Amino acid sequence: MMKIVQIVLLFLLIADASIVFTQTQDTTRLIIGHKAGIDKFMSDTTKLIEDAALDIAQNRGLFIVTPDQKLQLRILGSVRFQATYDNKNLNSNISYTTYDIPVGENNVRFPNIFFGLEQTRLGFEITRNTQRGNMFVRLETDFAGNNGFRIRHAYGQFGRFLLGQTWSLFTQIVSIPATVDFGSPTGAAIAKTPQIKYTIPNLFSGYNLALAFEYFKPDYVLPDSLAVESFQLIPNVTARIDKTFDWGLIQLSGLVTVLSGKEEGGDPAYLFGWGGSFSAVVNSWVNGKWYFQVNGGKGIARYYNDFEDQGLDLLIDPDTGQGLLPYVMGSFLTYEHAWREDIFSNFTYGAIVLENYSFTPAEAFRWGDSFRINTFWTVVEGARVGLEYIYGARNNNNKEEGRAGRLNFLVYYDF
Repeated sequence: MMKIVQIVLLFLLIADASIVFTQTQDTTRLIIGHKAGIDKFMSDTTKLIEDAALDIAQNRGLFIVTPDQKLQLRILGSVRFQATYDNKNLNSNISYTTYDIPVGENNVRFPNIFFGLEQTRLGFEITRNTQRGNMFVRLETDFAGNNGFRIRHAYGQFGRFLLGQTWSLFTQIVSIPATVDFGSPTGAAIAKTPQIKYTIPNLFSGYNLALAFEYFKPDYVLPDSLAVESFQLIPNVTARIDKTFDWGLIQLSGLVTVLSGKEEGGDPAYLFGWGGSFSAVVNSWVNGKWYFQVNGGKGIARYYNDFEDQGLDLLIDPDTGQGLLPYVMGSFLTYEHAWREDIFSNFTYGAIVLENYSFTPAEAFRWGDSFRINTFWTVVEGARVGLEYIYGARNNNNKEEGRAGRLNFLVYYDF
């Protein structure tokens, strides 16, 4: 990577001797190019970027502008070290889910630690000025995939259209608070999807509307006894409306999802699922802020961190062979307080419930909840330390319960 950057810099220097190295007031931000060109791209408000709470700030990175000031390349990255201590044996080291909590006689003390760099990120952004407006391309990765490497964002945006992978409209990422845990609060709907999105800013009275076709592979397991071929024919249809006020913001999202299948020699069959989500961020008393989200629907379990890869979008009645879409509901409430300019804490309670049926096994998940405390300290600009404690519970259909605690530590530097 360093060799690639050096080659790019050398090429730019040869191409135009007038290129300058500019050090802005942010002494950690190195700009290569014409200052006027940098400022023009930095002030571009047409880019469709939804930053999560701990995403790399928009003014960080290495900015390179071509001599004609029509193209900007931004190279951004973050080195992130996470340390975790568990008092129970949970499946994931980087993401706490209530589904993973052992219950009954299996809920025994099992102290263990984990060190990892999965949250480390590397990304590139290109803004190209054209006669019809700016073309924006974003590629960002981390190392939390099954084989290490994973694409977080990969999309292009021109005008009101966006094509590629980024946050689902159902996620409402700006209403999710900062957590050391790589997942999200229990009860939050959070997912990135390949999508085609169209945004209408200020549709009426300051309300913004976004519409999208999104692809998200349904998560379910069909028994061998059913000779059914599953496939995805219709993308999810999602919509979101939002507005920012002096006191905060509100968002309302909806989605329709279709699960498709066909018996051998038969006609295609479809099951229609749906989902709705509401969230708000409210500025409270001095240095205080509230985050709230409630969501629910049928056939959408894959949108929840607690149910990822658990095959809960669709359940099969063993007596009739009928497919059923279980209802899931999640919610969380967070209070965040800035103790001073460089230190803030938040306190979150979240819960999630899954519909059970008469054929549901006794040991199946019924509901879970958790309480989290997070504190972050900005050591210097771009560098932050975070500490988190999580305590949660899982309750099964037979009312068996299990509880587990986790202590997370995170230190990172965005360059």
